[in-house]
Amino acid sequence: MSHRYLEILDFTQFFDHFVFTPNAENVLEKELKREIPVSVGIELVVVDMS
Repeated sequence: MSHRYLEILDFTQFFDHFVFTPNAENVLEKELKREIPVSVGIELVVVDMS
């Protein structure tokens, strides 16, 4: 049995959203992001039936 990943879609969704990232003092800072990278894939499992 072997496993393989097949990427179907890869694009960037433009959307304003906030994320919280820790800084040097381990305090969360709110940051505005304008895009979200999106990757869609499937896992192929091949089984040898011979």
